[in-house]
Amino acid sequence: MTVSIPNEDWWNRATTSTDNSTRNLAQVRKRMQNVSGLSYSIAVTREKEINAFAVNEDGRTLVIFTTGFLDEFGNDQDVLATTLGHELAHHKLGHTDKSRQESVAFAQSATSFVLGTVANIFVPFSGMLVSPAVKTATLTFNREDERDADALGMQWAMQAGYSPCGSYRFAKRMTELGQGTAVTFLSTHPVNTERMENADTVAKQKYKMSCVK
Repeated sequence: MTVSIPNEDWWNRATTSTDNSTRNLAQVRKRMQNVSGLSYSIAVTREKEINAFAVNEDGRTLVIFTTGFLDEFGNDQDVLATTLGHELAHHKLGHTDKSRQESVAFAQSATSFVLGTVANIFVPFSGMLVSPAVKTATLTFNREDERDADALGMQWAMQAGYSPCGSYRFAKRMTELGQGTAVTFLSTHPVNTERMENADTVAKQKYKMSCVK
């Protein structure tokens, strides 16, 4: 898998991008970095499937979003925040330790891509990349890992000023999409109905509101 990793200067510029998903992700990234206390990089890979995942690579703490995810959810900062929080929580809770990863095949590219919008990573923007490619791994999380990451991720998202209903809307949309085209979700994740219920419960407890519309 080839991923593009923008550097700090790129992200700073992206916070005022005219592209919604680029601007939203850049703004969410900044606020989530402040509350999580983690130093991390966000990477983007050009894949149709809707996915985001956490991985450690060569000492770098990465959260990787597919362009399929950004196409679907890039306009919803609450979804971006709760998803990013979830993946960062995997790092914080030690779920991405090398001892828990299973190596898989990877692809490296010698081509230097210039990044444009996050949703279209091959359109020129600033031309600043930390790395054009990364070795990836598949992680073996169990359902308790996922539940713990959900809880901490929503907590961080709320601290950053976002709604836990982002997790609800994400799970609801994934349910609507089912297992059709471009949708892949780990079998170890809690079922979407459980995630929706948990997010709605948190919203009611914290904000006296329901995520159900």
